[in-house]
Amino acid sequence: MTCERCGGVGFEIVENGGRQYARPCACRRPAGDGQDHALAGCRVPPRYEHCSLETFTPGNASLVAALEKVMRYCSGYPFSGADEGLGLLFTGDNGVGKTHLAVAVLRELVTNKGARGEFWDFHELIRTIKNSYNPETRMTEEQVLEPVVNTGVLLLDDLGAWKMTDWMIDTLFYILNSRYLAKRVTLITTNFQDVDRQTAGRAENNTTKEFLLERIGQRLRSRLMEMCLVIRMEANDWREAQQSGKLGAVVGRPETPPEPTGRRRGTTQR
Repeated sequence: MTCERCGGVGFEIVENGGRQYARPCACRRPAGDGQDHALAGCRVPPRYEHCSLETFTPGNASLVAALEKVMRYCSGYPFSGADEGLGLLFTGDNGVGKTHLAVAVLRELVTNKGARGEFWDFHELIRTIKNSYNPETRMTEEQVLEPVVNTGVLLLDDLGAWKMTDWMIDTLFYILNSRYLAKRVTLITTNFQDVDRQTAGRAENNTTKEFLLERIGQRLRSRLMEMCLVIRMEANDWREAQQSGKLGAVVGRPETPPEPTGRRRGTTQR
């Protein structure tokens, strides 16, 4: 029987002091003691270890919608049929909480769904693959790519952060296409807005903003549209809101920074 409070997703969005956040519903199966140890092998950086659905505070309608989508996604995992292997593509400007939500999804799937996953920063992955070509290293490209391709859930953070070369595009297509064919879940974050070819063409002469399509090419973008649900996130950059508090601390006059959109004070979102 579906829970009337949360609709069966296991979380409910509540409001406190004018802010909305997610909390586990009373119907949710309590997490077992020590389940977070499962995250130890997921390569999540210490900066993002705190990220969970509970610590994400949506500050506007766009972020509320994003949170609701990922909660339903986590509830429905693993998917079957045509949606088997369905991933998530988080898009939005800097500092809106993309990495926070992506890590929160990884945490949910690993600790509550028994999945096996890994976090990879796009910069780090490219550097690691390139380093495998160094004859002094003891790791081959195949050894680097094997866990990236075969892990049950891959979180690829900051896609397109580097200007893509043909080699990078070919390597990334190999990774994503291999995972797509094997029906493995891929979670991706990118700062570049996703639009189709026609929209990008119309905007070409009217804006200096670069789109995801222009960064990774049509072939890769098409594959992402097949394998991922797009989660668009719009909000102010919380890093700018932090600056007044930091400045006050430096000059000896601690100030209370304005509450940034989409972020709970004391947490980091990206």
